[in-house]
Amino acid sequence: MKEEKLKKSGLEEKVIKKIRDRAERQELLFETESLLPKKEEINKELEKFQLRNGRTTSIREIKHVIRDLAREYQPMFPNSKPFFSLIYKLNGWDGLNPNDFIKPPICAIWIKQFIYGRFDREVLPNLLAKENPLITGYIKKYKLFQFLNDEGLVYLEKYINDMIEVMKISKDWDDFEIKYTKLYPISVQLKLKLKNR
Repeated sequence: MKEEKLKKSGLEEKVIKKIRDRAERQELLFETESLLPKKEEINKELEKFQLRNGRTTSIREIKHVIRDLAREYQPMFPNSKPFFSLIYKLNGWDGLNPNDFIKPPICAIWIKQFIYGRFDREVLPNLLAKENPLITGYIKKYKLFQFLNDEGLVYLEKYINDMIEVMKISKDWDDFEIKYTKLYPISVQLKLKLKNR
């Protein structure tokens, strides 16, 4: 009987030793994590990254010009500015009225290319991702600039004025595209003109 008790207690000791060893290994594993130097908390919004055009930006800078909710509508392209009249003139659209509210759909594409294309690369996709339902046809409830904050509107105003100045010195739309893309780093596919022989 005494022998049996000794065997049991020896067996129990082995089991207890195994459990203790396992617990010790786990403890060591978790303690090594705490012994490592703590990583500095990195604010991803401040991290700079370089865009294809060479400019650098950060998520914070992108968010810095975009609002969460659309602001009240105030025209950024009023008829008092020659913006649309110059577009119409350079394209030879003499039969169309540049003061009409509804413009040819290509105008929206050009505004995105030549105006919003000057913002940091992620601004336009973020603006387009905003909830903005179609009212009719291709007309949306909000204009993209309604999602820009005050600082974004200052940039927008400058980019509009820059485009107007280049349009004023251009002979036609192709000439404008060439001059504008030489002055400002935006990506636009220019048309290839072949000479007739």
